[in-house]
Amino acid sequence: MIRSTLSVTKHVAPSRALVAAEHRLGAEVGAGILARGGNAVDAAVATAFAMTVVEPFMSSVAGGGTMLVHLAKRGETVALDFNVQAPAACHERCYELGEGVAQALFPWRRVVGDANNFGPKSVAIPGSVAGLCLALQRYGTMDLADVVAPAIRLAEDGFEVDWYLTLSIAPHCQELAAFPATARAYLRDGHYVHRPATLAPADVLRQPDLACSLRLIAKDGPSAFYRGAIAQAIDATMKETGGFLRRSDLEGYEPRVVEPLIMKYRSVDLAFSPGATGGTTAVEMLNVLAQFPAAKVGYETPGGLHLRAEAVRYAFLDRLRHLADPRAVRVPWRGLASREHAAEMAAGLRAAGPRSEAKAPDAWAHDAAVSALGRGRTAAPRGRRRLATEGSDCTTHICAVDRQRNMVSLTNTAVSLFGSRMVVPETGILLQNGMLWFDPEPGRANSVAPGKRPVVNMVPALGFRHGEPYFTVGAPGGRKIVSAIPQVIANLVDAGDTPQEAIEAPRVHTEGGELWVDDRVGEGSLAALRRMGHDVVPKHQAFGTLFFSRPVAIRVGKRGLEAGLDHLCAAAAAGI
Repeated sequence: MIRSTLSVTKHVAPSRALVAAEHRLGAEVGAGILARGGNAVDAAVATAFAMTVVEPFMSSVAGGGTMLVHLAKRGETVALDFNVQAPAACHERCYELGEGVAQALFPWRRVVGDANNFGPKSVAIPGSVAGLCLALQRYGTMDLADVVAPAIRLAEDGFEVDWYLTLSIAPHCQELAAFPATARAYLRDGHYVHRPATLAPADVLRQPDLACSLRLIAKDGPSAFYRGAIAQAIDATMKETGGFLRRSDLEGYEPRVVEPLIMKYRSVDLAFSPGATGGTTAVEMLNVLAQFPAAKVGYETPGGLHLRAEAVRYAFLDRLRHLADPRAVRVPWRGLASREHAAEMAAGLRAAGPRSEAKAPDAWAHDAAVSALGRGRTAAPRGRRRLATEGSDCTTHICAVDRQRNMVSLTNTAVSLFGSRMVVPETGILLQNGMLWFDPEPGRANSVAPGKRPVVNMVPALGFRHGEPYFTVGAPGGRKIVSAIPQVIANLVDAGDTPQEAIEAPRVHTEGGELWVDDRVGEGSLAALRRMGHDVVPKHQAFGTLFFSRPVAIRVGKRGLEAGLDHLCAAAAAGI
Protein backbone atom coordinates (compact mmCIF):
# COMPACT_ATOMS: atom_id res chain seq x y z
CA MET A 1 0.00 0.00 0.00
CA ILE A 2 1.31 3.44 -0.92
CA ARG A 3 1.14 5.96 1.87
CA SER A 4 1.56 9.68 1.37
CA THR A 5 3.62 11.70 3.82
CA LEU A 6 2.28 15.04 2.61
CA SER A 7 1.46 17.55 5.26
CA VAL A 8 0.00 20.21 2.94
CA THR A 9 -3.70 19.77 2.21
CA LYS A 10 -6.41 21.98 0.80
CA HIS A 11 -10.10 21.60 1.47
CA VAL A 12 -13.05 23.50 0.11
CA ALA A 13 -16.45 23.03 1.73
CA PRO A 14 -19.32 22.13 -0.56
CA SER A 15 -20.91 25.12 -2.32
CA ARG A 16 -23.87 25.86 -4.58
CA ALA A 17 -21.67 27.55 -7.21
CA LEU A 18 -17.90 27.41 -7.35
CA VAL A 19 -14.80 28.59 -9.21
CA ALA A 20 -11.40 26.90 -8.88
CA ALA A 21 -8.32 28.64 -10.24
CA GLU A 22 -4.56 28.77 -9.87
CA HIS A 23 -4.69 31.94 -7.73
CA ARG A 24 -6.94 33.04 -4.87
CA LEU A 25 -7.67 36.47 -6.35
CA GLY A 26 -8.77 34.95 -9.64
CA ALA A 27 -11.11 32.51 -7.90
CA GLU A 28 -12.58 35.33 -5.84
CA VAL A 29 -13.27 37.36 -8.99
CA GLY A 30 -15.17 34.40 -10.44
CA ALA A 31 -17.14 33.89 -7.23
CA GLY A 32 -18.08 37.57 -7.25
CA ILE A 33 -19.52 37.20 -10.73
CA LEU A 34 -21.54 34.17 -9.61
CA ALA A 35 -22.83 36.12 -6.61
CA ARG A 36 -24.09 38.83 -8.99
CA GLY A 37 -26.13 36.27 -10.92
CA GLY A 38 -23.64 35.45 -13.66
CA ASN A 39 -23.40 31.93 -15.00
CA ALA A 40 -20.36 29.64 -15.15
CA VAL A 41 -19.20 31.12 -18.48
CA ASP A 42 -19.38 34.68 -17.13
CA ALA A 43 -17.40 33.59 -14.07
CA ALA A 44 -14.77 31.67 -16.04
CA VAL A 45 -14.17 34.50 -18.51
CA ALA A 46 -13.90 37.08 -15.70
CA THR A 47 -11.47 34.81 -13.88
CA ALA A 48 -9.40 34.32 -17.04
CA PHE A 49 -8.99 38.07 -17.53
CA ALA A 50 -8.12 38.48 -13.85
CA MET A 51 -5.52 35.70 -14.06
CA THR A 52 -3.68 37.58 -16.83
CA VAL A 53 -3.16 40.29 -14.21
CA VAL A 54 -2.33 38.32 -11.05
CA GLU A 55 -0.38 35.56 -12.78
CA PRO A 56 1.13 37.19 -15.89
CA PHE A 57 3.81 34.51 -16.02
CA MET A 58 1.09 31.90 -16.62
CA SER A 59 -1.35 33.50 -19.05
CA SER A 60 -1.88 36.61 -21.10
CA VAL A 61 -4.56 38.40 -23.10
CA ALA A 62 -2.05 37.86 -25.92
CA GLY A 63 -1.98 34.12 -25.22
CA GLY A 64 -4.03 31.19 -26.45
CA GLY A 65 -6.23 28.50 -25.06
CA THR A 66 -9.11 26.10 -25.31
CA MET A 67 -12.37 25.82 -23.42
CA LEU A 68 -15.20 23.37 -22.83
CA VAL A 69 -18.68 24.66 -22.00
CA HIS A 70 -21.63 22.56 -20.86
CA LEU A 71 -25.03 24.28 -20.95
CA ALA A 72 -27.27 22.30 -18.62
CA LYS A 73 -30.66 23.66 -19.74
CA ARG A 74 -29.88 23.01 -23.42
CA GLY A 75 -28.11 19.72 -22.73
CA GLU A 76 -25.32 20.93 -24.99
CA THR A 77 -21.55 20.72 -24.69
CA VAL A 78 -19.24 22.70 -26.99
CA ALA A 79 -15.51 23.24 -27.37
CA LEU A 80 -13.87 26.55 -28.21
CA ASP A 81 -10.46 26.54 -29.87
CA PHE A 82 -8.61 29.83 -29.51
CA ASN A 83 -5.16 28.38 -29.85
CA VAL A 84 -2.31 30.49 -31.22
CA GLN A 85 -1.57 30.41 -34.94
CA ALA A 86 1.53 30.82 -37.11
CA PRO A 87 1.80 34.25 -38.81
CA ALA A 88 1.68 34.46 -42.61
CA ALA A 89 5.42 35.17 -42.80
CA CYS A 90 6.28 31.84 -41.13
CA HIS A 91 7.22 28.73 -43.09
CA GLU A 92 8.77 25.37 -42.25
CA ARG A 93 12.32 26.66 -42.77
CA CYS A 94 11.93 29.96 -40.93
CA TYR A 95 14.25 28.82 -38.10
CA GLU A 96 17.90 27.86 -38.32
CA LEU A 97 18.35 24.46 -36.68
CA GLY A 98 21.15 23.89 -34.18
CA GLU A 99 22.67 20.82 -32.61
CA GLY A 100 20.92 18.64 -30.07
CA VAL A 101 17.38 18.53 -28.75
CA ALA A 102 15.59 21.41 -27.07
CA GLN A 103 14.44 20.81 -23.50
CA ALA A 104 11.28 22.85 -23.68
CA LEU A 105 7.61 22.03 -24.04
CA PHE A 106 8.38 19.45 -26.73
CA PRO A 107 11.56 17.51 -27.52
CA TRP A 108 12.13 19.19 -30.90
CA ARG A 109 15.46 19.98 -32.54
CA ARG A 110 17.16 22.94 -30.92
CA VAL A 111 16.87 26.25 -32.76
CA VAL A 112 19.89 28.54 -33.03
CA GLY A 113 19.64 31.24 -30.40
CA ASP A 114 16.43 29.66 -29.07
CA ALA A 115 14.63 32.02 -31.44
CA ASN A 116 11.43 29.94 -31.21
CA ASN A 117 11.60 29.98 -27.41
CA PHE A 118 11.84 33.67 -26.53
CA GLY A 119 12.10 37.01 -28.26
CA PRO A 120 10.20 38.42 -31.25
CA LYS A 121 10.43 35.38 -33.56
CA SER A 122 8.74 33.18 -30.93
CA VAL A 123 5.48 35.17 -31.00
CA ALA A 124 2.48 33.57 -32.72
CA ILE A 125 -0.93 35.09 -33.47
CA PRO A 126 -2.73 35.29 -30.10
CA GLY A 127 -6.23 33.93 -29.64
CA SER A 128 -7.21 34.55 -26.01
CA VAL A 129 -9.16 37.80 -26.38
CA ALA A 130 -11.08 36.49 -29.39
CA GLY A 131 -11.88 33.16 -27.71
CA LEU A 132 -12.91 34.57 -24.33
CA CYS A 133 -15.10 37.24 -25.91
CA LEU A 134 -16.77 34.72 -28.21
CA ALA A 135 -17.54 32.40 -25.28
CA LEU A 136 -19.09 35.29 -23.37
CA GLN A 137 -21.10 36.48 -26.36
CA ARG A 138 -22.56 33.06 -27.18
CA TYR A 139 -22.90 31.38 -23.80
CA GLY A 140 -22.63 34.07 -21.12
CA THR A 141 -25.26 36.38 -19.67
CA MET A 142 -23.29 39.50 -18.71
CA ASP A 143 -21.75 42.41 -20.62
CA LEU A 144 -18.05 42.29 -21.45
CA ALA A 145 -17.41 45.55 -19.56
CA ASP A 146 -18.82 44.08 -16.34
CA VAL A 147 -16.84 40.87 -16.72
CA VAL A 148 -13.51 42.60 -17.39
CA ALA A 149 -13.98 45.28 -14.69
CA PRO A 150 -12.45 43.21 -11.82
CA ALA A 151 -9.30 42.58 -13.87
CA ILE A 152 -9.01 46.31 -14.58
CA ARG A 153 -9.23 47.08 -10.86
CA LEU A 154 -6.55 44.51 -10.03
CA ALA A 155 -4.23 45.93 -12.67
CA GLU A 156 -4.78 49.56 -11.68
CA ASP A 157 -4.94 49.27 -7.89
CA GLY A 158 -2.41 46.47 -7.71
CA PHE A 159 -2.21 43.46 -5.42
CA GLU A 160 0.20 42.18 -2.83
CA VAL A 161 2.93 40.03 -4.29
CA ASP A 162 2.83 36.54 -2.81
CA TRP A 163 5.57 33.93 -2.51
CA TYR A 164 4.48 32.18 -5.69
CA LEU A 165 4.87 35.25 -7.90
CA THR A 166 8.24 35.98 -6.31
CA LEU A 167 9.46 32.44 -6.98
CA SER A 168 8.29 32.74 -10.59
CA ILE A 169 9.96 36.08 -11.31
CA ALA A 170 13.25 35.57 -9.47
CA PRO A 171 14.86 32.92 -11.76
CA HIS A 172 13.99 34.94 -14.87
CA CYS A 173 15.22 38.40 -13.88
CA GLN A 174 17.99 38.44 -16.46
CA GLU A 175 15.69 37.38 -19.30
CA LEU A 176 13.01 39.88 -18.30
CA ALA A 177 15.53 42.69 -17.93
CA ALA A 178 16.59 42.19 -21.57
CA PHE A 179 13.36 43.89 -22.68
CA PRO A 180 12.84 47.40 -21.23
CA ALA A 181 9.02 47.31 -21.24
CA THR A 182 9.08 43.90 -19.55
CA ALA A 183 11.52 45.11 -16.91
CA ARG A 184 9.30 48.10 -16.14
CA ALA A 185 6.27 45.83 -15.76
CA TYR A 186 7.66 43.12 -13.50
CA LEU A 187 10.98 44.25 -11.96
CA ARG A 188 11.94 46.87 -9.41
CA ASP A 189 15.33 48.46 -10.14
CA GLY A 190 16.31 45.29 -11.99
CA HIS A 191 15.28 43.01 -9.12
CA TYR A 192 12.23 40.85 -8.51
CA VAL A 193 9.31 42.10 -6.48
CA HIS A 194 8.92 40.18 -3.29
CA ARG A 195 7.02 39.57 -0.11
CA PRO A 196 9.43 39.90 2.79
CA ALA A 197 9.55 37.35 5.58
CA THR A 198 9.15 40.16 8.11
CA LEU A 199 6.02 41.96 9.19
CA ALA A 200 6.81 44.81 6.81
CA PRO A 201 4.21 45.48 4.10
CA ALA A 202 4.54 43.32 1.01
CA ASP A 203 5.38 44.76 -2.41
CA VAL A 204 2.38 45.74 -4.50
CA LEU A 205 2.41 45.00 -8.23
CA ARG A 206 0.55 47.66 -10.23
CA GLN A 207 0.16 47.44 -14.01
CA PRO A 208 -1.36 50.74 -15.19
CA ASP A 209 -0.54 50.15 -18.87
CA LEU A 210 -2.30 46.79 -18.77
CA ALA A 211 -5.29 48.42 -17.08
CA CYS A 212 -5.56 50.84 -20.02
CA SER A 213 -5.44 47.96 -22.51
CA LEU A 214 -8.10 46.06 -20.62
CA ARG A 215 -10.32 49.17 -20.66
CA LEU A 216 -10.03 49.30 -24.43
CA ILE A 217 -10.99 45.62 -24.67
CA ALA A 218 -13.90 46.12 -22.25
CA LYS A 219 -15.18 49.05 -24.35
CA ASP A 220 -14.61 47.83 -27.91
CA GLY A 221 -14.30 44.06 -27.54
CA PRO A 222 -11.96 42.01 -29.73
CA SER A 223 -11.71 44.78 -32.32
CA ALA A 224 -9.62 46.83 -29.86
CA PHE A 225 -7.08 44.03 -29.71
CA TYR A 226 -7.09 42.76 -33.30
CA ARG A 227 -7.77 45.96 -35.30
CA GLY A 228 -7.40 48.97 -33.02
CA ALA A 229 -4.69 50.68 -30.99
CA ILE A 230 -3.43 47.47 -29.39
CA ALA A 231 -3.01 45.79 -32.78
CA GLN A 232 -1.11 48.86 -33.99
CA ALA A 233 1.22 48.72 -30.97
CA ILE A 234 1.89 44.99 -31.42
CA ASP A 235 2.56 45.50 -35.15
CA ALA A 236 5.01 48.32 -34.47
CA THR A 237 6.89 46.28 -31.85
CA MET A 238 7.17 43.25 -34.13
CA LYS A 239 8.43 45.34 -37.06
CA GLU A 240 10.98 47.08 -34.85
CA THR A 241 12.33 43.86 -33.31
CA GLY A 242 12.20 41.56 -36.34
CA GLY A 243 9.24 39.37 -35.37
CA PHE A 244 6.99 37.53 -37.81
CA LEU A 245 3.64 38.76 -36.47
CA ARG A 246 1.85 41.60 -38.31
CA ARG A 247 -1.39 43.54 -37.96
CA SER A 248 -2.85 41.67 -40.94
CA ASP A 249 -2.34 38.40 -39.01
CA LEU A 250 -4.28 39.79 -36.08
CA GLU A 251 -7.09 41.05 -38.30
CA GLY A 252 -7.51 37.61 -39.89
CA TYR A 253 -7.62 35.55 -36.69
CA GLU A 254 -10.84 33.67 -35.84
CA PRO A 255 -11.59 31.41 -32.86
CA ARG A 256 -13.30 28.11 -33.62
CA VAL A 257 -16.37 26.55 -32.03
CA VAL A 258 -16.22 22.79 -32.57
CA GLU A 259 -17.82 19.63 -31.29
CA PRO A 260 -15.99 18.11 -28.31
CA LEU A 261 -14.30 14.74 -28.37
CA ILE A 262 -16.60 12.35 -26.48
CA MET A 263 -15.75 8.98 -24.89
CA LYS A 264 -17.05 6.70 -22.17
CA TYR A 265 -14.70 5.59 -19.40
CA ARG A 266 -16.35 2.89 -17.30
CA SER A 267 -19.74 4.40 -16.45
CA VAL A 268 -18.72 8.04 -16.99
CA ASP A 269 -19.08 10.04 -20.21
CA LEU A 270 -16.17 12.40 -20.84
CA ALA A 271 -15.77 15.45 -23.07
CA PHE A 272 -12.36 16.70 -24.24
CA SER A 273 -11.14 19.40 -26.61
CA PRO A 274 -10.54 17.84 -30.03
CA GLY A 275 -7.87 18.51 -32.62
CA ALA A 276 -4.22 19.23 -31.86
CA THR A 277 -4.68 19.42 -28.09
CA GLY A 278 -3.95 16.85 -25.42
CA GLY A 279 -7.55 15.63 -25.64
CA THR A 280 -6.97 12.86 -28.18
CA THR A 281 -3.95 11.61 -26.23
CA ALA A 282 -5.95 11.59 -22.99
CA VAL A 283 -8.70 9.56 -24.67
CA GLU A 284 -6.11 7.08 -25.90
CA MET A 285 -4.66 6.64 -22.39
CA LEU A 286 -8.06 6.12 -20.80
CA ASN A 287 -9.12 3.69 -23.53
CA VAL A 288 -6.04 1.58 -22.73
CA LEU A 289 -6.75 1.65 -18.97
CA ALA A 290 -10.38 0.71 -19.66
CA GLN A 291 -9.16 -2.61 -21.11
CA PHE A 292 -8.20 -3.67 -17.57
CA PRO A 293 -10.33 -4.03 -14.42
CA ALA A 294 -10.64 -0.84 -12.39
CA ALA A 295 -8.92 -2.47 -9.42
CA LYS A 296 -5.81 -3.12 -11.55
CA VAL A 297 -5.02 0.42 -12.76
CA GLY A 298 -4.56 2.34 -9.53
CA TYR A 299 -1.41 3.91 -8.15
CA GLU A 300 -1.43 1.72 -5.03
CA THR A 301 0.49 -1.21 -6.56
CA PRO A 302 3.49 -1.63 -8.87
CA GLY A 303 1.24 -3.41 -11.37
CA GLY A 304 -1.16 -0.48 -11.49
CA LEU A 305 1.70 2.01 -11.90
CA HIS A 306 3.09 -0.16 -14.70
CA LEU A 307 -0.22 -0.12 -16.58
CA ARG A 308 -0.49 3.65 -16.18
CA ALA A 309 3.08 4.11 -17.38
CA GLU A 310 2.54 1.94 -20.45
CA ALA A 311 -0.72 3.69 -21.34
CA VAL A 312 1.10 7.04 -21.16
CA ARG A 313 4.07 5.72 -23.15
CA TYR A 314 2.00 4.26 -25.97
CA ALA A 315 -0.16 7.38 -26.25
CA PHE A 316 2.85 9.73 -26.31
CA LEU A 317 4.47 7.70 -29.08
CA ASP A 318 1.34 8.24 -31.15
CA ARG A 319 1.17 11.89 -30.09
CA LEU A 320 4.69 12.68 -31.27
CA ARG A 321 4.25 10.66 -34.45
CA HIS A 322 0.86 11.87 -35.71
CA LEU A 323 -0.64 14.96 -34.11
CA ALA A 324 -0.97 18.25 -35.99
CA ASP A 325 -3.53 20.88 -36.94
CA PRO A 326 -6.40 18.87 -38.48
CA ARG A 327 -7.05 21.65 -41.00
CA ALA A 328 -3.51 21.34 -42.33
CA VAL A 329 -2.50 17.67 -42.02
CA ARG A 330 -4.31 14.37 -42.33
CA VAL A 331 -4.32 12.69 -38.90
CA PRO A 332 -5.87 9.33 -37.89
CA TRP A 333 -8.16 10.92 -35.30
CA ARG A 334 -10.70 8.12 -35.26
CA GLY A 335 -7.99 5.51 -35.07
CA LEU A 336 -6.16 7.16 -32.19
CA ALA A 337 -9.37 7.52 -30.18
CA SER A 338 -10.80 4.09 -31.06
CA ARG A 339 -11.28 1.24 -28.61
CA GLU A 340 -9.90 -1.10 -31.27
CA HIS A 341 -6.55 0.71 -31.22
CA ALA A 342 -6.55 0.60 -27.41
CA ALA A 343 -7.43 -3.10 -27.39
CA GLU A 344 -4.46 -3.81 -29.64
CA MET A 345 -2.17 -1.93 -27.26
CA ALA A 346 -3.63 -3.76 -24.26
CA ALA A 347 -3.12 -7.11 -25.99
CA GLY A 348 0.52 -6.20 -26.49
CA LEU A 349 0.84 -5.33 -22.80
CA ARG A 350 -0.70 -8.63 -21.71
CA ALA A 351 1.56 -10.59 -24.02
CA ALA A 352 4.72 -8.75 -23.02
CA GLY A 353 4.16 -8.73 -19.28
CA PRO A 354 6.97 -6.41 -18.20
CA ARG A 355 7.65 -3.27 -20.18
CA SER A 356 7.86 -3.92 -23.89
CA GLU A 357 9.99 -1.96 -26.36
CA ALA A 358 7.43 -2.57 -29.07
CA LYS A 359 6.13 0.45 -30.94
CA ALA A 360 2.53 1.51 -30.62
CA PRO A 361 0.20 -0.15 -33.15
CA ASP A 362 -0.60 1.68 -36.37
CA ALA A 363 -3.51 4.03 -35.64
CA TRP A 364 -4.34 4.25 -39.35
CA ALA A 365 -5.43 0.63 -39.28
CA HIS A 366 -8.43 1.64 -37.17
CA ASP A 367 -9.19 4.95 -38.85
CA ALA A 368 -12.19 5.01 -41.15
CA ALA A 369 -11.43 8.51 -42.34
CA VAL A 370 -8.38 7.72 -44.49
CA SER A 371 -8.92 9.24 -47.93
CA ALA A 372 -7.14 9.61 -51.22
CA LEU A 373 -5.52 12.72 -49.80
CA GLY A 374 -3.12 10.49 -47.91
CA ARG A 375 -1.97 10.31 -44.36
CA GLY A 376 -0.06 13.53 -44.16
CA ARG A 377 3.57 13.84 -43.28
CA THR A 378 4.35 12.12 -40.02
CA ALA A 379 7.55 11.35 -38.21
CA ALA A 380 8.61 8.45 -36.07
CA PRO A 381 9.58 9.32 -32.48
CA ARG A 382 13.26 9.77 -31.81
CA GLY A 383 14.15 6.80 -29.64
CA ARG A 384 14.49 6.87 -25.87
CA ARG A 385 14.43 10.44 -24.68
CA ARG A 386 15.55 11.96 -21.46
CA LEU A 387 13.17 14.49 -20.04
CA ALA A 388 14.13 17.92 -18.84
CA THR A 389 15.03 18.08 -15.16
CA GLU A 390 12.06 20.30 -14.38
CA GLY A 391 9.03 21.59 -16.16
CA SER A 392 7.75 25.13 -16.36
CA ASP A 393 4.51 26.16 -14.76
CA CYS A 394 3.38 28.05 -17.80
CA THR A 395 -0.38 27.88 -18.02
CA THR A 396 -3.45 28.65 -15.96
CA HIS A 397 -6.59 26.54 -15.65
CA ILE A 398 -10.05 27.51 -14.45
CA CYS A 399 -12.99 25.32 -13.48
CA ALA A 400 -16.46 26.80 -12.89
CA VAL A 401 -19.87 25.35 -12.04
CA ASP A 402 -22.94 27.48 -11.35
CA ARG A 403 -26.24 26.82 -9.56
CA GLN A 404 -27.90 25.67 -12.79
CA ARG A 405 -25.05 23.13 -13.20
CA ASN A 406 -23.57 24.77 -16.25
CA MET A 407 -19.91 23.75 -16.29
CA VAL A 408 -16.72 25.24 -17.75
CA SER A 409 -13.20 23.89 -18.09
CA LEU A 410 -10.87 26.58 -19.46
CA THR A 411 -7.13 26.55 -20.11
CA ASN A 412 -5.35 29.80 -21.08
CA THR A 413 -1.60 30.07 -21.52
CA ALA A 414 1.38 32.26 -22.26
CA VAL A 415 3.05 28.97 -23.39
CA SER A 416 6.33 29.22 -21.42
CA LEU A 417 6.90 31.02 -18.16
CA PHE A 418 6.52 34.70 -19.14
CA GLY A 419 5.99 33.60 -22.74
CA SER A 420 8.27 35.41 -25.18
CA ARG A 421 9.44 37.59 -22.24
CA MET A 422 8.34 40.61 -24.32
CA VAL A 423 5.85 43.19 -23.11
CA VAL A 424 4.52 45.51 -25.81
CA PRO A 425 5.53 49.08 -24.77
CA GLU A 426 2.75 51.26 -23.33
CA THR A 427 0.24 48.37 -23.34
CA GLY A 428 1.41 46.19 -20.46
CA ILE A 429 0.58 43.16 -22.62
CA LEU A 430 2.89 40.17 -22.41
CA LEU A 431 3.32 38.31 -25.71
CA GLN A 432 3.31 34.50 -25.70
CA ASN A 433 5.94 32.32 -27.40
CA GLY A 434 3.51 30.06 -29.23
CA MET A 435 5.92 29.24 -32.07
CA LEU A 436 7.67 26.99 -29.55
CA TRP A 437 4.83 24.49 -30.00
CA PHE A 438 5.78 23.82 -33.63
CA ASP A 439 8.38 21.25 -34.63
CA PRO A 440 11.05 23.50 -36.25
CA GLU A 441 12.26 20.63 -38.44
CA PRO A 442 10.69 20.60 -41.93
CA GLY A 443 8.65 17.70 -43.27
CA ARG A 444 6.89 16.70 -40.07
CA ALA A 445 3.25 16.64 -39.13
CA ASN A 446 3.67 19.56 -36.75
CA SER A 447 6.14 21.59 -38.84
CA VAL A 448 5.60 25.33 -39.20
CA ALA A 449 3.27 26.61 -41.93
CA PRO A 450 1.45 29.94 -42.46
CA GLY A 451 -1.90 30.02 -40.63
CA LYS A 452 -1.33 26.63 -39.01
CA ARG A 453 -2.12 25.96 -35.34
CA PRO A 454 0.43 23.94 -33.36
CA VAL A 455 0.07 20.86 -31.18
CA VAL A 456 -0.65 22.03 -27.64
CA ASN A 457 -0.65 20.33 -24.25
CA MET A 458 -3.95 21.63 -22.89
CA VAL A 459 -6.46 19.02 -21.62
CA PRO A 460 -9.61 20.62 -20.25
CA ALA A 461 -12.19 17.92 -19.51
CA LEU A 462 -15.80 17.53 -18.37
CA GLY A 463 -17.36 14.41 -16.85
CA PHE A 464 -21.00 13.26 -16.80
CA ARG A 465 -22.62 10.40 -14.91
CA HIS A 466 -26.09 9.11 -15.87
CA GLY A 467 -26.39 12.10 -18.17
CA GLU A 468 -25.84 14.62 -15.36
CA PRO A 469 -22.86 16.93 -14.71
CA TYR A 470 -20.26 15.13 -12.61
CA PHE A 471 -16.94 17.02 -12.71
CA THR A 472 -14.78 19.55 -14.47
CA VAL A 473 -10.99 19.23 -14.41
CA GLY A 474 -7.85 20.60 -16.03
CA ALA A 475 -4.32 21.72 -15.25
CA PRO A 476 -1.25 23.79 -16.04
CA GLY A 477 2.09 22.04 -16.37
CA GLY A 478 3.33 21.71 -19.96
CA ARG A 479 3.58 18.19 -21.36
CA LYS A 480 2.79 16.72 -17.96
CA ILE A 481 -0.80 17.95 -18.28
CA VAL A 482 -1.41 15.28 -20.90
CA SER A 483 -0.47 12.40 -18.58
CA ALA A 484 -1.88 13.97 -15.41
CA ILE A 485 -5.53 14.50 -16.37
CA PRO A 486 -6.27 10.85 -17.37
CA GLN A 487 -4.73 9.69 -14.09
CA VAL A 488 -6.80 12.14 -12.06
CA ILE A 489 -9.93 10.99 -13.91
CA ALA A 490 -9.04 7.35 -13.24
CA ASN A 491 -8.67 8.20 -9.54
CA LEU A 492 -12.09 9.87 -9.49
CA VAL A 493 -13.88 7.12 -11.41
CA ASP A 494 -12.07 3.90 -10.47
CA ALA A 495 -11.18 4.62 -6.87
CA GLY A 496 -14.05 6.95 -6.01
CA ASP A 497 -11.56 9.49 -4.68
CA THR A 498 -12.63 12.97 -3.69
CA PRO A 499 -11.28 15.65 -6.04
CA GLN A 500 -8.61 16.51 -3.48
CA GLU A 501 -7.55 12.89 -3.05
CA ALA A 502 -7.52 12.34 -6.82
CA ILE A 503 -5.23 15.34 -7.36
CA GLU A 504 -2.87 14.70 -4.44
CA ALA A 505 -2.32 11.04 -5.40
CA PRO A 506 1.10 10.10 -6.87
CA ARG A 507 1.40 10.14 -10.67
CA VAL A 508 3.77 8.96 -13.41
CA HIS A 509 4.98 10.56 -16.65
CA THR A 510 6.89 9.23 -19.66
CA GLU A 511 7.24 10.00 -23.34
CA GLY A 512 8.86 6.74 -24.36
CA GLY A 513 12.17 7.01 -22.49
CA GLU A 514 12.57 7.83 -18.82
CA LEU A 515 9.70 7.06 -16.49
CA TRP A 516 9.21 9.78 -13.91
CA VAL A 517 7.54 8.43 -10.78
CA ASP A 518 6.43 10.38 -7.71
CA ASP A 519 8.78 9.15 -4.99
CA ARG A 520 5.87 8.86 -2.54
CA VAL A 521 5.08 5.47 -4.03
CA GLY A 522 7.97 4.07 -1.96
CA GLU A 523 11.23 2.27 -2.70
CA GLY A 524 9.51 -1.10 -3.06
CA SER A 525 7.33 0.09 -5.95
CA LEU A 526 10.24 1.92 -7.59
CA ALA A 527 12.35 -1.24 -7.46
CA ALA A 528 9.47 -3.33 -8.85
CA LEU A 529 9.07 -0.94 -11.79
CA ARG A 530 12.80 -1.21 -12.53
CA ARG A 531 12.52 -5.00 -12.58
CA MET A 532 9.73 -4.61 -15.14
CA GLY A 533 12.19 -2.85 -17.44
CA HIS A 534 11.33 0.80 -16.78
CA ASP A 535 14.04 3.46 -16.74
CA VAL A 536 12.74 4.83 -13.44
CA VAL A 537 13.60 8.35 -12.32
CA PRO A 538 12.07 9.14 -8.90
CA LYS A 539 10.87 12.72 -8.53
CA HIS A 540 10.04 14.59 -5.34
CA GLN A 541 7.36 17.18 -5.98
CA ALA A 542 7.81 20.30 -3.87
CA PHE A 543 6.82 23.96 -3.96
CA GLY A 544 9.55 24.91 -6.42
CA THR A 545 9.20 21.99 -8.83
CA LEU A 546 6.75 20.92 -11.49
CA PHE A 547 7.19 17.27 -12.40
CA PHE A 548 3.59 16.08 -12.62
CA SER A 549 1.40 19.10 -13.49
CA ARG A 550 -0.88 20.99 -11.08
CA PRO A 551 -4.54 20.00 -11.62
CA VAL A 552 -7.67 21.66 -10.27
CA ALA A 553 -11.16 20.14 -10.31
CA ILE A 554 -14.74 20.58 -9.18
CA ARG A 555 -17.07 17.65 -8.55
CA VAL A 556 -20.85 17.84 -8.44
CA GLY A 557 -22.02 15.85 -5.41
CA LYS A 558 -25.18 15.26 -3.43
CA ARG A 559 -24.15 17.87 -0.83
CA GLY A 560 -23.13 20.45 -3.41
CA LEU A 561 -19.92 21.26 -5.25
CA GLU A 562 -16.52 20.17 -4.00
CA ALA A 563 -13.16 21.42 -5.28
CA GLY A 564 -9.80 19.71 -5.53
CA LEU A 565 -6.66 21.84 -5.70
CA ASP A 566 -2.99 21.24 -6.18
CA HIS A 567 -1.48 21.27 -2.72
CA LEU A 568 1.89 22.77 -3.65
CA CYS A 569 0.93 25.99 -5.41
CA ALA A 570 -1.28 29.04 -4.95
CA ALA A 571 -4.44 27.39 -6.33
CA ALA A 572 -7.68 28.26 -4.55
CA ALA A 573 -11.44 27.95 -4.87
CA ALA A 574 -14.20 30.40 -4.02
CA GLY A 575 -17.94 29.88 -4.11
CA ILE A 576 -21.36 30.98 -2.94
